[in-house]
Amino acid sequence: EFRMLAALENSIRVRPISSELSILGNCDGSARVKQGNSSVMVGIWGPVEVKQSKEDPEKCVIETTVKAATGHGSPLDKMYEEALRQTCEQIVITSAHPRTCIQVIVQIESEDGAILAVMKNALCLALMDAGVPMRSMFAGVSCVQQESGELTWDPTAEEEEESTAKYTFVYENSKNNAIYVHCTGESTIEQYVLALQKSRQVANEVFAFYRESFEKLLRKDVKFQMLLPPIIKGEILEEPE
Repeated sequence: EFRMLAALENSIRVRPISSELSILGNCDGSARVKQGNSSVMVGIWGPVEVKQSKEDPEKCVIETTVKAATGHGSPLDKMYEEALRQTCEQIVITSAHPRTCIQVIVQIESEDGAILAVMKNALCLALMDAGVPMRSMFAGVSCVQQESGELTWDPTAEEEEESTAKYTFVYENSKNNAIYVHCTGESTIEQYVLALQKSRQVANEVFAFYRESFEKLLRKDVKFQMLLPPIIKGEILEEPE
């Protein structure tokens, strides 16, 4: 079921978004997110044991792998892996499971713009589905600047190709701050600030979408309703001493 992010001002257009949770049976958590014609599936394994050479006595190690929809891996996929790992390390309470590893595998199923934001959103839902301890939820938002100076949110691949600048922002919901920014192209400070501020509105709608996704999942089985993660209820988990 696709959801329209309707509570946005008229100047912000985004494509319908949908999700599926717990879709993979061989992992601890999984999610698929579709935004327009872009689709990403994420699987989470862990925390699991890690080789002694890789373990960290103070925290959990995050490993990310991105698989392209077609062909072999590219340098761009490596950038995606690093971007996803950075977000995980900011949000996941890694000190809760020292000497272990969380493995994240991202499969790009189809790509038609805003793919990094779609990956971030699928990652957040998959981490929540796996019950990984997190400081907050996070949401990715993509935006491009056209040659006219106009901003377009959740762009298609064609709109990205025609743009003069591309932005991907990631916001967390505990304080509504941006925790990750990726920019390419040429832009003014004024346009960047405008994109940053208005993209926050889109992120807030994505957070509401997350809550709806989990509420629908948990309503299917009454006995699991008490397991609704505290983050979805708006509570903030404290990092262990």
